[in-house]
Amino acid sequence: MDYNPHLARPRQANDDKGTEAAIEQPDRVQNIPWQTRPALPTAAENAFGDALQAIFAEEIYALPDIIARLDRAGIAPPEGARAWTEALFRAELARLGF
Repeated sequence: MDYNPHLARPRQANDDKGTEAAIEQPDRVQNIPWQTRPALPTAAENAFGDALQAIFAEEIYALPDIIARLDRAGIAPPEGARAWTEALFRAELARLGF
């Protein structure tokens, strides 16, 4: 199985995973311990992750440099924005649960 279809979806992008509202009820859902994502990653999410892996492999860790590399690599920012910003980057990481 590629993802856990029984996980509750967050109500909002900024919902904390550890809040009382986000904790799964073990008596109501099947627990698949090795898989905690609620859906398969989209092509854009995979491209974002692959780009971050490449950036970190080059030992680039400063946020402004990461943002510049994402733009240079042509990784589309979320929500139809024209370019990545630090706020968009942080929001995307939060949406993805990081």
